[in-house]
Amino acid sequence: MLPSVYARSAFLLFLASFTLSADVIYTNFGADNDYAAGTGLIVTNDGSAWSSVAVGFTPAFDYDLTGIGFVSTSLFPFDTSGTIGIFADDGGHPGGSPLESFAFDAAWQFGTAAPVMTVTSLLQPRLLAATQYWIGMEGPAGSFIVWNQNSTGAGGFSATDGAGSWFPSDQAQGVLEINGTLVPMAIQALPAFGFTQAEIPVNSTPEPSTLWLAIAALVVTFASARRAPHPPKTTTR
Repeated sequence: MLPSVYARSAFLLFLASFTLSADVIYTNFGADNDYAAGTGLIVTNDGSAWSSVAVGFTPAFDYDLTGIGFVSTSLFPFDTSGTIGIFADDGGHPGGSPLESFAFDAAWQFGTAAPVMTVTSLLQPRLLAATQYWIGMEGPAGSFIVWNQNSTGAGGFSATDGAGSWFPSDQAQGVLEINGTLVPMAIQALPAFGFTQAEIPVNSTPEPSTLWLAIAALVVTFASARRAPHPPKTTTR
């Protein structure tokens, strides 16, 4: 009994050694968040598709989404509303409804040095390694906004024809950065040690999660040691 308990406790401490940090999953920003202020993609409102322009990316590891950075500007001061979302892949283009979406206001005039907008994920959908996802943008109904393009030469995106059909383009992508929390590699090994992932508190803040894992390991070890049967005492004459 005790060897098994100690093995589980040691594994909990092993997990605690993996701190969760925010990483860049994908970016096409240049140095110091450089982008092209004078060129951009026209983003309309396609009534037959959730977004009209989308950039695809494929994570190298498993991540929980934490946020998206981008630059969007407008040509008309009275039509500045937009929405950006993350989508699963559906045969080489964004699928159906977004995994999560965010409304924003493209209040800066196109051609100016607009600041980078950042939206923070509340749902933190898990993005699996070697799986394609899409960041899609939608403009205001009956008008359009601009998704400023990158200046690093990153090309390739998809756009709709206004009737819900997608087609590829090899032109420069809208400028974009996707951030996430790396899922510890040890989480993938939990079933082999008799745990489910729900038993391990995963928090986007490293220090508390590490602390609780260490405490849990010590509590399990202490409680099990107290419950362990002791061999009967013997005496000899």
